Amino acid sequence: MGSFQPDENNSREDSGPLFLGFMVGSILFGVALLQAYQYFMNYTRDSKRRKIVVVAAVALDTIHLGFSAVMMYLSLSSPVGLLDNSHLWTLKGFATIKLFLIILVQSYYLSIIWQFASSFPLHRILSKAIKTISIILFLYAIGMGIVFLTYLERDKRFFDFSKPFQTVIFIAFGSTAVIDSAIAGTLSFLLLKTDPGRHTKSRGVIKFLVLFFIGTGLLTAIMAVTTISVYAARPSTALYLSIEFAVPRLYVNSILAMFNSKAGLQKRMNATSELKLSSLLLFDDLGESSPIEENKP
Repeated sequence: MGSFQPDENNSREDSGPLFLGFMVGSILFGVALLQAYQYFMNYTRDSKRRKIVVVAAVALDTIHLGFSAVMMYLSLSSPVGLLDNSHLWTLKGFATIKLFLIILVQSYYLSIIWQFASSFPLHRILSKAIKTISIILFLYAIGMGIVFLTYLERDKRFFDFSKPFQTVIFIAFGSTAVIDSAIAGTLSFLLLKTDPGRHTKSRGVIKFLVLFFIGTGLLTAIMAVTTISVYAARPSTALYLSIEFAVPRLYVNSILAMFNSKAGLQKRMNATSELKLSSLLLFDDLGESSPIEENKP
């Protein structure tokens, strides 16, 4: 085990930051529910694939919030807080659901990258390289997830993990940051490659999307690095959970925000023939109608 020994005082001192993190996560969950409601009200004719992604993401986020609430209640109601290892099932469920949610969102973005690389007139070598990297990232995420869950199942406490598990945690969270950054960078690169450079409106859309993907990718990457930094600084406490309460909501809100931006961005992207294919792939419009068209009499 680690060199730090957790005690009751540390556990009780963590209650404040844990509760604050839980409240932030709860607020972001409310935002996600509102975005999901807006999506289903405005995009009734969207593809089944996209609807399944929304339902799955919100369902996983709801389950994650449930584990978070139980964990928070037990940590506050128990005299020893999270030192009671009989509550460990909440951490295992909490971490497992978060892993599934992250892989779901990352897989969706990687599928978009694959479609872009397959459909755009890129150099053959570049197209193959992008598709190969997409597959490698997907398989690596799945493999790393399996390794993480294997060590998580062997875990016996909320903090001060064994050295092998700590190593897996650092690699897993670092990998998450790298994959998120790679997805953001690749999507931005592909969008910039489609920029016709002649239409001010379309260039504005491309710049917005690039900033959106880079911003959300870097945000989730920074959160992953922050989590392992907090744990490395205080491995004998559960302080790292104060960040983890909100992380899944960032993934859900980011992908729902992109889905809900479809109406405004799609109309501007379709103004030029060069961006119509980008619009088709990015917004998953395989013959679907926009909400503007749906509302016409």
